[in-house]
Amino acid sequence: MNDEEECTWVNLKILAKLQPFERLGTRRSHFEINPSNTLQEAIYRWWNGSNRESDFNRIKDLYKTAELMENEPDRMKEHLTESIKGLISLQKTYEKDITMKARIDCLIDTVNNMIK
Repeated sequence: MNDEEECTWVNLKILAKLQPFERLGTRRSHFEINPSNTLQEAIYRWWNGSNRESDFNRIKDLYKTAELMENEPDRMKEHLTESIKGLISLQKTYEKDITMKARIDCLIDTVNNMIK
């Protein structure tokens, strides 16, 4: 297993653990869950250039990479299915941002199609 494959597995697992109103840090190779929503966290995210758009694009890239991985299809199906929980949590986090919520909804549809 190469580094990119390992990151894909790990990041799908991390995404699956995301709870509503937690922030997902995507700036490093392995995603991070940042439960706090403090001013310090906001400044840290700004300093690292992290925002909704960049985080969403990294999540989309994660699924594009997962789609290209053809080894262990049963394991991938399980990880993709579990990761949808994290996407649903993101929808709750961004419930007041209708555009982001709709984009996440479309991504959930895409992942469901990948699982089929």
